[in-house]
Amino acid sequence: MSSNNPPRFLSMEDFNRIKSQYSKFNEPWQSSEIEELKNMKADDVPIQAIAQQLQRTPGSIRMKLKSLGLYTPRPAAVPWTEEDENRLVAMYSDGIPFEEMAETIGRSVTAIISRLVRLRMNLFN
Repeated sequence: MSSNNPPRFLSMEDFNRIKSQYSKFNEPWQSSEIEELKNMKADDVPIQAIAQQLQRTPGSIRMKLKSLGLYTPRPAAVPWTEEDENRLVAMYSDGIPFEEMAETIGRSVTAIISRLVRLRMNLFN
């Protein structure tokens, strides 16, 4: 059963944007998807690649792995890589919401905003 109604915390615009990128966003997990998720996790496939393959957000992948007892979060205070910073700046330039940036990069919204400030991005145009 597909849900075309956004969760309460999302605007319809944000819901449609996420749904266009991840077609199974806000839909129940199927047993075949869970098996595929377990197999990819066992093969050390990165969260972002799993998200693309299963058409679900990285946050949804993490939550499902956590519910299955298969998710180990990144340790606190992991240094930012140049690649992470470049992705962050690109997402910010594209107008991606902070929550989605955080989910994609695997950091908190606070960490995202702090890094953007440190990179001297003008957050409040």
